[in-house]
Amino acid sequence: MQAVIAAFVPIWFIGALGWLAARSGRVGPRVQEALTAFAFTVAMPAVLFTTLSRTPLDRIQPGPLLAFAISTFTVGLLAFALFRGGPSDRVIGAMSSAYVNAGNLGIPVGLYVLNDATFVVSVLMFQVLLVSPLIFLGLGAGGSSFLAPLRTPIVVASFLGLGVSALGLRLPGLALRPLEILGGAAVPLALFSLGMSLNGSAVSWRTTGPAVVLKLLAQPLVAFLAGRFLLRLDGPALFAAVLFAGLPTAQNTYVYAAEYGRPTELPRDAILVSSVLSLGTLSVIALLGAR
Repeated sequence: MQAVIAAFVPIWFIGALGWLAARSGRVGPRVQEALTAFAFTVAMPAVLFTTLSRTPLDRIQPGPLLAFAISTFTVGLLAFALFRGGPSDRVIGAMSSAYVNAGNLGIPVGLYVLNDATFVVSVLMFQVLLVSPLIFLGLGAGGSSFLAPLRTPIVVASFLGLGVSALGLRLPGLALRPLEILGGAAVPLALFSLGMSLNGSAVSWRTTGPAVVLKLLAQPLVAFLAGRFLLRLDGPALFAAVLFAGLPTAQNTYVYAAEYGRPTELPRDAILVSSVLSLGTLSVIALLGAR
């Protein structure tokens, strides 16, 4: 329980600072838009490139990753069918219900709960290289072309980083250091911008409730069923898949929606509510997995 709380404290703190900044009136919507745009086009691509370029491909864990992937697509497709509106509205519902916070939450949870952060690399690569391009395509990024997501900075940087890793290249520290500095701003900027968006807003439980139930209850349940009965996983492998499927909605979902001019209320509220409630659900998963 203590380890899970420690992972959440930075999220709550930075988000609260963003809310206070907007509440004070010292920073306005233009600042929030600029922070979101910088995080999406510069900071996030930088951190993804540096992370993936240093990640050996043999660290991918296929068994638990497959169980996690099944849970992501199952819940995502279910949410796409349940939510109303046009295709982009349904995509927002799907990513709010199934896109997990594998970055700034996955790493500390992996370290403190699993005593190993290697699985987060597998989840991160899956979400960035496969799920994110599908989200961008559904949101209409760059038009209707199927190649449009491949021109998105996040996807381009991820594939470049993966290519560097696959070729076994070691980039000089002089070249990576500026990218590391830029990448270090990605999570704080996204969380600060998200906190700003909470000023003067009220949670719409009618749409947020189903997304949070799918995220915190349905997704880990599907991961367990797929891992245990379809893939015959057990022990740490099964525990890792279920634990990561139970992570709350990623702050990236808000950034993605805002960047492409789509409604941000659902991802904003899903991030807030799932981040608070997952403190309890992740603790339950951790206690059950420890048995």
